[in-house]
Amino acid sequence: MTIHLIPGAPAAMAGERSFTLENAAGMTVTIGERGAQLRAWVAPDRYGRMADVVQSDAAGPPSGGRSARWEGRQADGVVSLALTSGGDGAGMLVHYRLDDEGGLSIEYQAVAGVPIPLASLAHPAFNLSGGLAGVGDHMVQIDADYFEETGPAGTAAGVAAVGGTAFDFRQAAAIGPRLRWTDTQLQRAGGFDHCFCCRNHFTGGQGQLREVARVFDPASGRRLQIHTTEAAVRFSSGAGVPGLQRLDAFRIEAQARPGLMSAAWPRVMLHPGQVYRQTTVYRLSLQA
Repeated sequence: MTIHLIPGAPAAMAGERSFTLENAAGMTVTIGERGAQLRAWVAPDRYGRMADVVQSDAAGPPSGGRSARWEGRQADGVVSLALTSGGDGAGMLVHYRLDDEGGLSIEYQAVAGVPIPLASLAHPAFNLSGGLAGVGDHMVQIDADYFEETGPAGTAAGVAAVGGTAFDFRQAAAIGPRLRWTDTQLQRAGGFDHCFCCRNHFTGGQGQLREVARVFDPASGRRLQIHTTEAAVRFSSGAGVPGLQRLDAFRIEAQARPGLMSAAWPRVMLHPGQVYRQTTVYRLSLQA
């Protein structure tokens, strides 16, 4: 995969285009150029009723400031979006693919112009009921033995074992009841907005594409499975989703490594000229 830089990109786009992918089951995914965002994902429930399970994408301005611009194209069942951030040699390429089994593959390739920390690149917020109800009954499972704690100032404070805490999702648990636990971490963040260290990847770094989390909505029968090459995922619900109420949606997004700034666990940095690749697959299906 080759990064494509777009020379002389203007400071703002005259108009934003969107692209739609469709699979054999009639599932559709819409991607917008602004921020290379996932805008909609329309899929059936167990009764065949179609609904959009994407509630928001809070990606905000694309990296690179005012001079950054995404430009998309669609060909051979793939939506590709390229970003340039000016004359510093930086750029990013994103590919979206939707297969007939409901797997949405998101592949990133980035080249840094200045040293930047690796972080999450996509921020879609989901509600598997299609907005007909909240996500309090959604069952979440995350293959993580450790999570990143938040300090009083809202910054990363350390890594703790999930055992015996509200953050133990090694067995599936409903979001709503967990938010009612008496837990200092939940109080500080106003809900879940924490990084989870995926099992066997505590030290960071990338691995083979693997399933690390899954969410199931008993009412609709929809199930979302998350596969990634990354070392961590960030789970948010009840907090940190701009424009949405407490239990309107949830987010699970891949991260290169939790953002803890310490000598024992430094933040992963991408230096000028280095190439970074990431693959995440969200698979939406029905569960009996």
